[in-house]
Amino acid sequence: MFLTRLLISLAEFALSLTLSIFTVFWSYKSFIRFTTEYDAEAEIVRGNTAVAILLGSLTYAAALVMRETIYPVVSILTVGMTSGDGGHGFFSLLAYAAGHLLLGFLLSVGTVQIALKAFQRVNTTIDEAVEIERGNTAVAIIMAAVVLIVASFMQQGVGSVSKSLIPQPTLGTLRMVD
Repeated sequence: MFLTRLLISLAEFALSLTLSIFTVFWSYKSFIRFTTEYDAEAEIVRGNTAVAILLGSLTYAAALVMRETIYPVVSILTVGMTSGDGGHGFFSLLAYAAGHLLLGFLLSVGTVQIALKAFQRVNTTIDEAVEIERGNTAVAIIMAAVVLIVASFMQQGVGSVSKSLIPQPTLGTLRMVD
């Protein structure tokens, strides 16, 4: 039993490390691609702190939301390693885990990006994209706060959607005897 718990813990550690690197890299690249108002990567190279603040908050927000998809994947891993012959093969469990991770990533990047664009449309007094391109760090900090607040609200919802759309594998039946 100790060896199984140790293996599950090491697998969870490796999954968390891999997932964090994947999330940081791909969310950063996705946000750069979705930013059409200015060339975000060129602005960062130029030293535009406002763009860096916004991209940093977007990447962190995606990681916060994505973190919620780790728990179902760890549960799937635990089921696979502890249930003996639960009727699920390795590839079936891998498909469940990959589904959770892919859906979680798409939802995390998508919801944060949609929330940012929605805020920019609702707040018509400031053109945030222009101000951030100019290097206005005050606007970037406000936008970063909006992104992080939305992410803190969305993380539980994304986890729930992921769990409902991609079900957990079953362990079988449980019988209670008097």
